[in-house]
Amino acid sequence: MAVVTADYHLNGSTSSGRSSEADGTSTITNAGGGDGDAIIPIAGHGDIVLRIEHETPTVKHVAQFRVSAPALRQHSKYFERLLQAGRFGEGLQVDEQHKRLRERYQSITEAPANELPVISVQDVGRISAVKSIAALCTDFFYILHSKDTQTFPPVANLANLAIVADRFDALDAVKSYVKRKKMIRAIDGKTTPKADIALSEEKVRQRVLVAIMLDYAPWTERYTARMIIKGWVGKEPDLSAALWWDLPQRVEEELAYRRECALETVQSLQTYFLGLYTSRERQCKLGYDSSPQCDSFQLGEMVRFFTKVGMLQLQGAVLDTSDPPAPYDGDLHVLLDTLRQVPEYQIDRNHSHCGIRTRLIPLLDVVQECLHYIGGICLQCWQEDREHYAWIDAKRPLIWTKQNLQAKIQGHGNRHASLRALFTATERDWS
Repeated sequence: MAVVTADYHLNGSTSSGRSSEADGTSTITNAGGGDGDAIIPIAGHGDIVLRIEHETPTVKHVAQFRVSAPALRQHSKYFERLLQAGRFGEGLQVDEQHKRLRERYQSITEAPANELPVISVQDVGRISAVKSIAALCTDFFYILHSKDTQTFPPVANLANLAIVADRFDALDAVKSYVKRKKMIRAIDGKTTPKADIALSEEKVRQRVLVAIMLDYAPWTERYTARMIIKGWVGKEPDLSAALWWDLPQRVEEELAYRRECALETVQSLQTYFLGLYTSRERQCKLGYDSSPQCDSFQLGEMVRFFTKVGMLQLQGAVLDTSDPPAPYDGDLHVLLDTLRQVPEYQIDRNHSHCGIRTRLIPLLDVVQECLHYIGGICLQCWQEDREHYAWIDAKRPLIWTKQNLQAKIQGHGNRHASLRALFTATERDWS
């Protein structure tokens, strides 16, 4: 067989399990229609030809494959329904054409490919731009026929393969094959720490899509966390782009909400200290030397610092004519490091440690530690107990206090609940 799978990625909710009569995505014709397309023999003795058509704004891809209908029905719920005799027209017409072929040949397997019934299927899912869908679909159909793919697909190809499998409701087959071949572990083993850190947003998103579709928890936890920390979430979805730019199963929405909660939590630290120094309670604690002048000095320097680093914007309350600032879109670790630069201001040499630095740094350490877990979506909890695990639909606690956070939380579920309570609380008391 001369077909070789190449890197079919250039640059992914889906409707699985519906036939042409349900959604207009497939038709049946006779083979040898004169279009000149070569027929790729996935199964040399297959009994049908699949004509796959995938159209983009710039090009229409077409590829034909000789395949085994029983193999497709066994591993794909989409094809099981489509080819079921008596349910839709495709299955009935295939049976009728097979009867005619048996009158001419001892077995359908002896019939040349150009005499087999042809089923045309449109759209293979929200894949990325590809040179040809032939290589991609060849890998997919090889797996459905229990054959090995002819190359080891890189992450981009693996993501496209998962999208196609989801489109035809055959994720279990691809998932089993990828796991048996240890493909994802092999990719991990070949990726150095330096290369991993340098991954672009698109490459990270491809890994997240592969992880959630093919059940690889380490990638889900690692790369969803990175998306939140880096700010690679919350964008308007482009339905013409590959599926990894609009992650399915509400993952995109969950990550955007977690990022928003993280920013709100960091901002609450600033709000907390501004509230302390504008209250009537004296913050300078030097006994006879304590003074309101020290508090006023610290408040002024604090406002100056927050304004200088872009975390505070002063505006009048008589008439608001300004537009609200855009949310911070940078790295959350950089934001915390910026806060760590707050100086230990002193009104004079006697007033050491009267400012916020001594109290702020330990609180930043708490947030920093919790950020290690905020974005790491636990794949098991997301799939098995999403109603109680997800943040997007959870009821927000009215108030969170520092005493609510335990140093070492016992139990898998308790850790999730404790972190969610911190980041989603309506108010936070950092005292």
